[in-house]
Amino acid sequence: MSDPREPAPPSELLAALEVEGPSASGEVPIGSRRIVAGIAAMLIVAATVVMSIGVLVGFRRLADAIRGADLRWLGICAIAQLIVLAGYTGAFRSAVSADDGPRVPVSVAVRVVLATFALTQIVAAGGAAGLAAMYWALRRLGMHRRDAAVRLIGLNTAVFAVFGLLGTAAAIVGVAQHSMPLGMAVPWLVAVPLAVLAARWFTDRQRVQRWTRPDGRLLRRALRISVSAAAWVRRQLTEATGRRLFWWAACYWAGDVISLWAALHAFDARPALAALVLAYTTGYVAHIAPIPFIATGGMDAATTFALHATGVPLELALAGVVAHRVFAFWLPLGPAVASAATLSSVGRSLESLGHPGPSSQTTPSSEAQPTPRFGEAVQNDRAQLPPRRPSRRRNERQ
Repeated sequence: MSDPREPAPPSELLAALEVEGPSASGEVPIGSRRIVAGIAAMLIVAATVVMSIGVLVGFRRLADAIRGADLRWLGICAIAQLIVLAGYTGAFRSAVSADDGPRVPVSVAVRVVLATFALTQIVAAGGAAGLAAMYWALRRLGMHRRDAAVRLIGLNTAVFAVFGLLGTAAAIVGVAQHSMPLGMAVPWLVAVPLAVLAARWFTDRQRVQRWTRPDGRLLRRALRISVSAAAWVRRQLTEATGRRLFWWAACYWAGDVISLWAALHAFDARPALAALVLAYTTGYVAHIAPIPFIATGGMDAATTFALHATGVPLELALAGVVAHRVFAFWLPLGPAVASAATLSSVGRSLESLGHPGPSSQTTPSSEAQPTPRFGEAVQNDRAQLPPRRPSRRRNERQ
């Protein structure tokens, strides 16, 4: 179930927190008209992508590829998508339970993950609605605003860190095997190492301590949350229990790659493993663009052409990608919408689990001090913030 239950990239997360999620009563602001409109829009985009590439490749060749398919491979796609769901559910549960947080039952976590998937795809908010739903779930567990924001960004950062390493490893192997164009590999070989170096620089102990000090300015608050989240991720790498998050993230990505691999084999397309992984990660980057309805179709088109660049015939690449999308997106959509429509009961389950636990804020001096409970760090920060100055507009009205 690739797309998106999917973790959105950290650049979208702060903006997502400004989007109104489920109401305090747990009801989701999504009606039947919006569901129908969202699904119709996605069908139009998917059909447009298939028709456009079909015209390019020739519908007769595409029909021949479909007639020669070995549908037994598609059973592996179904199993692989269960691995995807298990992977992200496990990552979510690991992120919540870190630092002695509550342990969310698997059944409840699955419903949260599916609901975020539905809201991400159907609500025209560029993926922010799903993020807001996940943030809402963390708040229902008893986390204060900043703790929930740090944990949400940290979860997505960890998942996408594994994604970046996966693409980089595939690029290294592909270049060594000469199984892909150099132009596909170079961006991964340059961008990901630079991102890792930047993350290490930002999460240096002294810089974290300086940048996480309370400050009332908006940009400073955003930087403080982002740095706190990055430092939280780095700390999880040093703890045995925290490393489970990264193993579950690897499971998430591996399941989706296996699904695409099986779908391609169903149409007798057998690219080298490194080329397949790099085509998948390159295509997935198109999905990161926060464009409602378009992102999934853009990912399919980008993945199809990336596979073709590695030597897969275009008609086989298109058929395999479409078959993969059926299992990764369309089949889970029904249960996902049902989960989104019943978030009120999920909220009650989460509230019953919420209990005080350590804050997710990470500071260099936290090892030598008692770890604050959920929200205590945020409350302390607020107490130190300077009082807000009355706005100029308000003074003029007075």
